[in-house]
Formats: sequence, C-alpha cells, structure tokens
Amino acid sequence: MRLTRRTLITLGALVGLAGTGLAGSSVMGTGSANARVVAGRPRAGTPAETWIQWGADPERQTGQLFLPDPQHWSGADPQPTYPVIMFIHGGGWTDKSGPLYCEAAARDLARYGVAVWLPTYRGIPSPGGWPMTFQDVSDALDHVARLGEHADFRPDLDRVHLTGHSAGGHLAAWVAARDQLPASMPGGRNTHDDARLSVRSTTPLAGVLDFEKAVNEDNDQWVVDVMGGRPEELPELYRALSPIDRLPMDIPVNVLHGKADTVVPVSTLRDYISKHANTGNAGRVVLMDGVEHNDWVDIHHRAWAVAREVCLASVGTGNR
Repeated sequence: MRLTRRTLITLGALVGLAGTGLAGSSVMGTGSANARVVAGRPRAGTPAETWIQWGADPERQTGQLFLPDPQHWSGADPQPTYPVIMFIHGGGWTDKSGPLYCEAAARDLARYGVAVWLPTYRGIPSPGGWPMTFQDVSDALDHVARLGEHADFRPDLDRVHLTGHSAGGHLAAWVAARDQLPASMPGGRNTHDDARLSVRSTTPLAGVLDFEKAVNEDNDQWVVDVMGGRPEELPELYRALSPIDRLPMDIPVNVLHGKADTVVPVSTLRDYISKHANTGNAGRVVLMDGVEHNDWVDIHHRAWAVAREVCLASVGTGNR
C-alpha cells in the first residue's frame, strides 16, 4: 500500500529521501542534545507546568505554560521576570491535532531559563480554518501579556519570541508579520489594540512557508483546506497568509528545515529562501542533511539540538 502524505504525518512514520540543496542556505553544527550550556544559557532544574484556558472554547483554546524551576532561576524573587517563547504545534492545521508531541521540546527549552507558552487553536475542517485558526493564533500571542495571571512570574514583553513546527512553523512565520495586515483581517493591526504584542524573532521548524508552491508543486491539500480554496481561486488571501509574501520583515526569521523531509519537501522553500537572502532579512537558514520532518521536535535528535540553540540564541542571555 502506498502511504499518502496525510498518513505519514498522522503516523509520524516519515520516510527519508535525498534532499535538495538550495542556494543561499547555510548549515551549522549539530551540537549536543544534553548540552549543559546552550547559547550562553545554563541548563538547570525541572520546569513547572500550568494548564491554561485562554479562550472561550475549553477544548481548543487552551495551552500549557512551562516555567523555569524557581529554585534555580528566580533569584529568590517571588515574581521573577522571564523571556517568553511561544511554541506553536503543527498537525496540518487540523482540529484533531494538538501540542502533546511538542511538550518535551517545550519543557527542554524551559530548563534553560525561558518561559514557554504552548497554546492550541481551532483547526480544520471545523470549527477552524480561515479565519478562525488565524484569529486564535493571533489571540494566543496577545495572551502572553496575561500569562502572569496564571503563574508566579512576569512575562518580559520586550523579549517574546516565536517558534513552531510544520503547520505551526507556518503560523509562527505568519503571526510574526501580522502588523503588515489590514485591520479587517484576523491578526491585522488596529490602532486601538492596546494589548497587542510584537515579537523579537521567529523560528519556523519544517514550516510551510510558500503556500502557492506547496499546493502547485506538492499537491498540499491541507493548505487548500485551511485556506478554503486554491491559489488561483483566492489569490489575495494567499498573498495575505503565505509567509513568502511577508518578506522582508524587520525581525530575524530563522528557517530550519531537513533535506530528507518528505512531508514538506525542502524544494518548496527554494523561492522563500532566495527571497530571504535577496532582501537581506536577518536570521539564519539551516538545511540539515538526513533530517526528516519530525526530527526537529525529537529532543534526542541532533536536529533538536540545533533548533534549541537557534531559539535560545535569539532570546539571548539573562532574564531581564
């Protein structure tokens, strides 16, 4: 029986094929999955975990907050301040997907002294898709400002960073650029949005960054489903929601992808990577030989060691 791309994602049984080299890419060292110091941040303690309902839907508008161990990271402050990484899960933007498979990676980041917010959102076919999924991700980002209401810490709103895997990588790239959108669209800027947050960087892991190429070259039905149509049917919507059309951005965009990814083939990113380079957008592009789709969230894999280093380097050292 021939496995479809949908089956591969659902089972996590990803098949490695030879990858495609792309101009303008760079590959960095693999690092160590158990490194005691990463990007100048020591590893210490056991993170605390808090479940949060951030929206009206008790099943879909929820999330987990992972906080650094206060014994090692609080400095005896009862309300320590931590930078925040919002980690967006993938799963084809589907309503059956969830953040469980990203928990170990989120917990690992928190061991290095950052708060990690892992929200979920409404997905396709119902009740999510356009516009609900996108509104949820934008609202979940703004909820970072309220995370201190759920746990004993203060989120550093000047040091909010994004990462996400697969469909979550797309959402992490998209929501980082939401200020470019008109106020009439979910995530679009409204001059009265006092609680609106901006982010300092975004790091899509195995993300879908060029919707048109994903549909036309890889027959990505998930993109069609979340958009509600094909590129030729909804050209303006594709331009608004495809990360390639948000470049250049005024923040670093770190693109991490495996050359052996058969779920989101690296070949569909070639125009994105070229535009990233040609526009001088800050951020690293990392293409790794032999790395498959889910390797980026396997905390024992060399790909996660790279992803963790890129995320923590973006945060920088210190908690204030």
